[in-house]
Amino acid sequence: MHGTTMPYMTGLMLIGGELVESKGGGWLESVNPADETALGRVPMGSVADMNAAVEAAEKAQPAWAALTMGQRAEYIHKLGDAILKRGDEIARIESLDTGNTLGPMKRDVRTAVERMRFAAGLAYELKGETVPATPGNIHMTIRQPYGVIGRIIPFNHPIGFAASRIAPAIISGNTIVTKPSEQSPLSAAILGEICKEILPPGIVNIVTGARETGEALVRHPRVKRIAFIGQPASGMAIQKAAAETAVKHVTLELGGKNPLIAFEDADLDKVAACSVGGMNFGWQGQSCGSMSRILLHESIHDRVVEKILERVRKIKVGHPLDPATNMGPINNKAQYAKVLAYIDLGHKEGGKLLHGGGIPKGDAFQRGF
Repeated sequence: MHGTTMPYMTGLMLIGGELVESKGGGWLESVNPADETALGRVPMGSVADMNAAVEAAEKAQPAWAALTMGQRAEYIHKLGDAILKRGDEIARIESLDTGNTLGPMKRDVRTAVERMRFAAGLAYELKGETVPATPGNIHMTIRQPYGVIGRIIPFNHPIGFAASRIAPAIISGNTIVTKPSEQSPLSAAILGEICKEILPPGIVNIVTGARETGEALVRHPRVKRIAFIGQPASGMAIQKAAAETAVKHVTLELGGKNPLIAFEDADLDKVAACSVGGMNFGWQGQSCGSMSRILLHESIHDRVVEKILERVRKIKVGHPLDPATNMGPINNKAQYAKVLAYIDLGHKEGGKLLHGGGIPKGDAFQRGF
């Protein structure tokens, strides 16, 4: 079974340096998308929890901003070391919680820490400007922290985005409130334990929950900087909610339609390898960098399609912790239904099914997504 089970996990939120349950008493259950068994639970954060997190972050921010860049960088490096120390544990729970295969999840942990260290070093380049406005005058700009940063994390790279995005916010003198995805929230509880151990109270706050929790963060009048990674519909809702509350700086990283374009003189083996690699089967294609279109010159079309099929037919679908698995389950039931609906739509529109297109055969696939 490749150690495909783990003890039921109960995680907590990090607010003001303390690991806490929700003030409302609710819990958010997380299931393993491979077999729909219960993995664990985290608090269902309320508006009151989010308000407490923002208040704690705001209270901690002035003293944090008063530290030198080097002092803040030292904290970030210690945080990175602590994350790597628990890296195998984090990767394992993420693989079970997301459905992503174990290898990519281990890389996510390492990449997150690399990006944290990069932000800690790059911060020394945070400089203002002097502008010669007139012959006798100079205008000077000074960069100031926003104060409290709000960040909403997607389900596909939970620790990858949560940990790496903490660093740019706090190295520049801000504090942060992070809201993980309700679809894969368990690693956030581990990150909260690590942050509690390493950082002063209130610098990083992690509030789990569903839409109400995220909306409370976006609408909070004291949070002037919001960052979100996810689907366009959610991004538009965030823009609207933020605009109804205050003048905020909002950045959105949304899904793309990423193409590979190959001309008639291209190396066909390389085109096929890049195409299959770009589809991100290790994440079941659930990554905003995944390739979703391949545009081929008509003279090479049939040969490239056959080479792509040769590679795709070798992909083993299975449990994400099985070392032989190349592709695990879709993250959640709604996403799974969407994938099947698109396959059905392709049939109705006259598309030719070349491989797959339904539930794999075998007892292992009778449950799960």
